Amino acid sequence: MTMHSIDRRGFLRDAGLATAALALPALGRGQDSYPNKPVKLNVGFSAGGLTDVLARLTATSLGDKLGQPVIIENKTGAAGNLATEFVTKAPADGYNLLFSSVGQIVVSPHTYTDMRVNPQTDLSHISMIGEGDLILTVNTQVPAQTIQEFIAFVKKSPGQLFFGDSGAGGNLHLYMEYFNLLAGLKMTGVHYRGTAQLMPDFLGNQVQMSLNAYPAIEAYIQQGKLRALMVVGRQREAKLPNVPTCAEVGLKPLEVCTNWFGLHAPKALPEPIRQKLRLALVEALKTEAMQTGLALQSIRPVGDTPAAFTARIASDYEAFAKVARSANIRVG
Repeated sequence: MTMHSIDRRGFLRDAGLATAALALPALGRGQDSYPNKPVKLNVGFSAGGLTDVLARLTATSLGDKLGQPVIIENKTGAAGNLATEFVTKAPADGYNLLFSSVGQIVVSPHTYTDMRVNPQTDLSHISMIGEGDLILTVNTQVPAQTIQEFIAFVKKSPGQLFFGDSGAGGNLHLYMEYFNLLAGLKMTGVHYRGTAQLMPDFLGNQVQMSLNAYPAIEAYIQQGKLRALMVVGRQREAKLPNVPTCAEVGLKPLEVCTNWFGLHAPKALPEPIRQKLRLALVEALKTEAMQTGLALQSIRPVGDTPAAFTARIASDYEAFAKVARSANIRVG
């Protein structure tokens, strides 16, 4: 009886190994042939905005490198959170990806009360695509020529001046509150449904200050309607050579407040597919089309490793959690 039992166990073990051996090549073939159909790149913002423009640029070059079309799917709403949630729940086969902006991944979890997923832990992070700095500007009716003069100006009228941003609970809202905390200011935030809606009030001095990507405000600066006081980032903007960085004016912690964009997939994405996507993205970032397109938006190409991108997300996630708590930013 004992002998029979041992033989039976041995048979089942050998049969199981044989079945696994047969299954492994099939799994490998599936990953080796990826992608064998179009890939969807989910974008949480509407067509025409910066995130959408960069996503479409990326989709074209990435599709060329993958050998399959990469199709944009705009899933708008809740500051990009609907697209984030969709991808976390999609099959982890590499055919549904997320093109993110920084706010979706490391800001919204701390500012939105109804977040049902955690982007930091519920996604597979493939690579940061690009990163850009932001420009702190005032309208020209504000009597301040430097950031130091502006800080002094605000301190003379605590609670009476306003900053404008492109959405409550978004990254620009949080970044402005961080500036307030670091500089010891009391300014009131006014939240708009995008930069286009902000501009009339900003130019008309209903709000005195805003923080934006350079391309969104370049024309207004050149026309003398807005005045750039500080670059929020690690290096000066080439087109604004006389405007100092936040570190140069004693606000170095603001360096973390950049405008970055990334590529993500569902959490259980097989590692071979993740690496294939990352390598294809790195090659796409080398193309003239992407180099030129990113430069037009003042975005530096990155293309880092999954490990490096995941570490950056963890660092930003922790930093912005502290800001959201200190400034008591909760929406939704």
